[in-house]
Amino acid sequence: MRVLIHAPWPAEYTAELAAALGARDDIERLCLVVRRDFAYAEAAGCAVARCYPAARIKRGRLQKLTAHAVALARTAACIWRERPDVLHVQALHQPLLDWPLLVIARLRGARLVWTAHNSLPHESGRFDAALFRRIYRHVDAVIAHTRFTADTLVRELDVRNAKVHVIAHGPLTLGAAPAPARDQARRALGIADDTFMLLLFGRLRPYKGLDLLLAALDRLQDPYMHLVVAGEDAFGDATGQLQGRDDVSADLRRVDDETTARYFAAADLVVLPYRRIDQSGVLMLALTYRSAVLASDIGGLAESIDNERTGFLLDPVDAETLAARLADIKSRPDALADVRRQIAADEDGQRGWPTLAERTADVYRSVISRGGADSNPDQSRRP
Repeated sequence: MRVLIHAPWPAEYTAELAAALGARDDIERLCLVVRRDFAYAEAAGCAVARCYPAARIKRGRLQKLTAHAVALARTAACIWRERPDVLHVQALHQPLLDWPLLVIARLRGARLVWTAHNSLPHESGRFDAALFRRIYRHVDAVIAHTRFTADTLVRELDVRNAKVHVIAHGPLTLGAAPAPARDQARRALGIADDTFMLLLFGRLRPYKGLDLLLAALDRLQDPYMHLVVAGEDAFGDATGQLQGRDDVSADLRRVDDETTARYFAAADLVVLPYRRIDQSGVLMLALTYRSAVLASDIGGLAESIDNERTGFLLDPVDAETLAARLADIKSRPDALADVRRQIAADEDGQRGWPTLAERTADVYRSVISRGGADSNPDQSRRP
């Protein structure tokens, strides 16, 4: 099979998947369409087309539009040149503008596979549901990482059940710097050995529940519990919430790999008190570092954590329950150690990349054998 993976993001997930797919005998040709600053080309071990501009470069509006137009032209040319059997879309840079790429791939004879990392974008606009319904109708198969996401696709976005395939999210190891020893990491962060350190990591958005976590700390008033908040303040809300607190340390920026490893090595518990989510990249990163996690019992989080075995679940998601859960987990260091050991034991099993690549290749073969769009004429319409 000739496969083209369109992935302006997520970079690390795409590289991990590509490396595992490329090791398979049934993949004749594999090429990735990525950003110019894609850092994992060597690890991916396949052809790479750097069609999209690098992230986080400041540009004016006209410059952004021009750069995007150039990226679309390069991507279209790549699709035409590669003539893939399967175009596997991890994301579209600007879905409203980029859907013609799907039509071009279809005209070139490709089957279309879409990975729904979330059923809809995190901050969905008023037209997103209608747009993604059309996109999902146009593709031949949709991969979801959790049954929750799959059910949401079927129930809310009218995706036919037969089109959806659930394939778990694998561990993210390529960008994970080696973790230092716990005591070394704590010395670097100024965290005492007898402090129970909580970590809220990742880009801060309102749905991630920082306010709930702060309210839980206010209820506990535990001088031996300390929260570290690390990640970009996406909407500017966190700075005010954290001001003047002695029980919280804040690092409100995009955290580099080495510092990320230090935070996870130092933490006793990673806390994800999310109000809504399909799947969490932070959870996958925490599992990569074999960190114990307390996460809301919602969305795909509950499918990724076996409560009290590979992590801890929070239900209901409110400050009072969160405070009680934190106090309980802190009182059971043996349970924390058991969770970390079980995460390590599970790492190479059903969530290992060779297994996930095999299941992904099965999806490719199924759409090729069916002849595209589930042989439904309505599916051939543009999104």
